[in-house]
Amino acid sequence: MIRGETAYLGAKTAKAPHAEEALGYSFETLMLYALSMGFGTVWLGGTLDRRAFERAMDLESDELMPCVSPVGRPAAKMSLRETVMRRGTTATSRQSFSELFFDGDFRRPLSEETAGELLEPLKAVQRAPSAVNRQPWRVVRCGRAVHFCLRRSLPRGLVSAGDLQKVDLGIALCHFALAAEAVGLSLRFSLSDPGIRLPAGHEYIASYYLE
Repeated sequence: MIRGETAYLGAKTAKAPHAEEALGYSFETLMLYALSMGFGTVWLGGTLDRRAFERAMDLESDELMPCVSPVGRPAAKMSLRETVMRRGTTATSRQSFSELFFDGDFRRPLSEETAGELLEPLKAVQRAPSAVNRQPWRVVRCGRAVHFCLRRSLPRGLVSAGDLQKVDLGIALCHFALAAEAVGLSLRFSLSDPGIRLPAGHEYIASYYLE
């Protein structure tokens, strides 16, 4: 439902371990900054003329460009068509807090009442955007550590230019870090696998440690 756009934001990164997560984190920071200035943005990963954007950004063979975003002034209200489509795709719904966040291990859901100082950062993760609104992040609190994992629900090859669900994890990490900073929490970032027991279909991504 994008009309009248004249400008886009794009980002590319060298192909490397954790490239998609890093791009997701950085690009979401930019998107949120644009939002704070009154602009409208929307992540586009599967519905774009990829070859045209790759040419415009001089994409090299050793680089990734998984997503772009139009940027402009948002309409005062959604059209009827957009409203119907968003309802049909459950674009505004979110999985419950206890489905996304866990305490100690994946056998114990974490509730809002017991989240303590992590409540606002985790609620920011819950509200984060994701490809097809799949919300693939799963987060386990272990003492002063918060471990982010990917629960894959889309095929890796959904687009040829990167793993969109790892981009989603970068977005989630961004939301957590910015919200933690806003409530005065100090974090240390780590990519070292803590060795937590993962259910089938889950992959460890990264951790924050509260200091």
